[in-house]
Amino acid sequence: MPISFSLRGEKVQLLEFEIEGIMEPNELSSISCPKVDPSKPLIISGRGPQWLYQYLVHQYHFCRILATFEPRLGKGVIVEPEKIGMCIDLNGEISEQRIGAEGDLYIDLIKLSAVQIAYVKTRDFIEPLKMREFDWNGLRSQADPEKPVVFYGMAPIWLGARIAAVLSNLACWYAVYDPRIGGAVVTAAHSPQAPRIGAVVKIGVER
Repeated sequence: MPISFSLRGEKVQLLEFEIEGIMEPNELSSISCPKVDPSKPLIISGRGPQWLYQYLVHQYHFCRILATFEPRLGKGVIVEPEKIGMCIDLNGEISEQRIGAEGDLYIDLIKLSAVQIAYVKTRDFIEPLKMREFDWNGLRSQADPEKPVVFYGMAPIWLGARIAAVLSNLACWYAVYDPRIGGAVVTAAHSPQAPRIGAVVKIGVER
C-alpha cells in the first residue's frame, strides 16, 4: 500500500497519513484504517486528495469531535459534530482562529436525473469560521437518500470534510469528483447496488 498511518496523542488523537508515490482511487477499498478512541477528539492530517480525506471522514464520523489539520493555523479545524469551523489543538483547547481571508462560501445541492451534485464554490480564500454561517440542516434536509451525492468544486480540505460529514451517510452512495481523473471517486456506499469504494464513476449532467 502506498499509504501509511501513525496515531498519537492523549487528550486529542492525531491521525497522520503519508502517501508514498501516487495513490490510485481503487486502493481506497484496501485501506486498513487504524482503530481510534471515539470518546476523544480526532484530528486527521496529511497531504492527500479530497476523496481520501472525505473517505476518512466517513470512516471516523463517530468520533466525539472530528477535525482536519490546517497548516496555516497549526491546529485542527472542527468539521463534526458541533463547534463547526472552530479550531482544536492537541491539548483539547477549542478556540476561534482566523487565517485573515475575506472570501465567500457558496454550496448548493443540484438535483439531476440520476445524481445530486453538492456544488461548492468559494470566492477567494475563506475562513473556517465561515462554515458556521451556513445552513447545514437545510442542506441535509434537501438530500434525497435514494440518489447518490457527488461532491463537486474547489474547496479547502476542511470544507470538503464538512460536506462529507453531513451528506456521505445520507445518500445511497457518495463520491468526490476529481478533475484530474475525469470522474467521481466513490468514498461511501450504503446500497447493494452502489459502486464499490474507490470506483471512478463518470457523471452526466442531464437533468
